[in-house]
Amino acid sequence: MDWRELERAADRAALTTFGESVRLSFLKNGTVDPTRPMLDTHGLLHVGGDDSASNANDSFRTRLSGGEAELFLDRASYAGPAPRPDDRVRANDRDGTPWFAVTAVSDRYSSLIVLTLYEA
Repeated sequence: MDWRELERAADRAALTTFGESVRLSFLKNGTVDPTRPMLDTHGLLHVGGDDSASNANDSFRTRLSGGEAELFLDRASYAGPAPRPDDRVRANDRDGTPWFAVTAVSDRYSSLIVLTLYEA
């Protein structure tokens, strides 16, 4: 089996097991972008806090400080518009349904789209 197939299977298992409902709100110049309607989708949201310290050699864990987060979307199943910095993400399943602002988007991973977020 090709390593990319293994990576996709592992990513899909993590998203299925730990994923949650999120709403993507797409903005243009600070207002709702009518060409990119908001979308409820499924992703893995990792929010920083007291437990986000990395291990001794800084590998295998993302270092996130309070208020920072990352959202992982499955490239194969995501059917919405391309997220951009300044878009918004709402954590639908979390207490208080917190909002996050997208600060960066990375599509360099073979099976994931990764949004770097900051709590809005």
